[in-house]
Amino acid sequence: MMNKQLFLFVYGLFLSTIAGILVGIFYALQNFLIEFFWHGNFSRPVINAIILVVIALVIIISRSLFGQLPQNFSHVLAEIKATGTANYQFVLLQMIIPAIILVSGTSLGPEATLLSSTVLYGIWISDKLRYVAQNFTSIKHKNIIQVLTILLVPNRFRVTKNNEPGNNNIFANYKITKLVYLGNGILWFTVIFILLKIPSIFIRIGNFQWNVDDLNWFIPLLVGSYLIGHLYLRGMIEIRKILQSRLYNEIQMVLFGGIAIYLASVFVPDLLFSGQHNFHLFTTTWADQSVVALIFVSLGKLLLLTICLNTGWIGGDIFPVMFAATVQGLAISKLIPNLDHTYVIVLISIGLASAILESPLLVGSLMITLFAPLNLIPIAAVATIVLMEIRSIQKRYTTYIPTVFDQIRY
Repeated sequence: MMNKQLFLFVYGLFLSTIAGILVGIFYALQNFLIEFFWHGNFSRPVINAIILVVIALVIIISRSLFGQLPQNFSHVLAEIKATGTANYQFVLLQMIIPAIILVSGTSLGPEATLLSSTVLYGIWISDKLRYVAQNFTSIKHKNIIQVLTILLVPNRFRVTKNNEPGNNNIFANYKITKLVYLGNGILWFTVIFILLKIPSIFIRIGNFQWNVDDLNWFIPLLVGSYLIGHLYLRGMIEIRKILQSRLYNEIQMVLFGGIAIYLASVFVPDLLFSGQHNFHLFTTTWADQSVVALIFVSLGKLLLLTICLNTGWIGGDIFPVMFAATVQGLAISKLIPNLDHTYVIVLISIGLASAILESPLLVGSLMITLFAPLNLIPIAAVATIVLMEIRSIQKRYTTYIPTVFDQIRY
């Protein structure tokens, strides 16, 4: 049998491959289900009602049996810190149930499931590797069936970090090894993404023509939108308080959220889903929309997002917030016709979304990677750094209070 360290490393690569493929299948599944149930006209009062009733029942039943799925990421981190492991017993259901919930049209995305599932799979891989590392000598003397049982049965033969003698790392360069496993998982996620022809998440929102005079507006647009974003965040917090004080049990919450999604599906279908794949609208059909209509869509998106997050229709908040912020950036760009529209959109969206999500680094990174035109990336990078400094100063003089989101704070 091969060297112990080499065997463990290869085994970890195998497990991370499985994890990457499963997460990729989740992403493909939710895309397929949404396309299957919502292809074409969204304004179908009876069909939409049936879909929402069925999914509401799925939410209520699954929460009573398994708790919140996907798991709250901050709770997962707290559990890891306290126990050295996490409850990944329902990690497969954590990908199936949210995929079904997203079919409802809830104004949320898949990123909450992607994030928490990735962490849970990482903990599972570590627990499996620890068992094999501790029992490597005895495993070498077992027959092939016994070895495969130990290696492949997912819910047995595990050792948590707190149960490992001395809490020693399995590998000499454990941090580097974890990065390799993460990269391998992302690679296989990408392979699934490509093989199943899932729509690309890289969507450049228009073109930018350099004009030195535009730079005079850099600080007013960026800081102004950041301040406005904090007003929106405060409004979303107040809406959450109202919901928590008026809805007393899970059935009431799910029912209220379902009604909100239903009304959006019938009257304002642009508010549905994460908005991730609608960024192309900024350079096509929405280019001629009025300022009032665009602001209505943006604020409506944030309202529906807040309702869904706080009534059991759980999902990711990152892309919906960025979508709402970018819609508002498009609206404001129409009020300043002498400036390049794409320049205004990018700065406004970074400012608003950074305030609402409380993470300039996250927002700026996504804008640079996925949406900003290539020749606007330097400006987006500077905007991100400026807001990170502002955020750092804020944190020195304020106490963090949990807001409307169930996801991690970056």
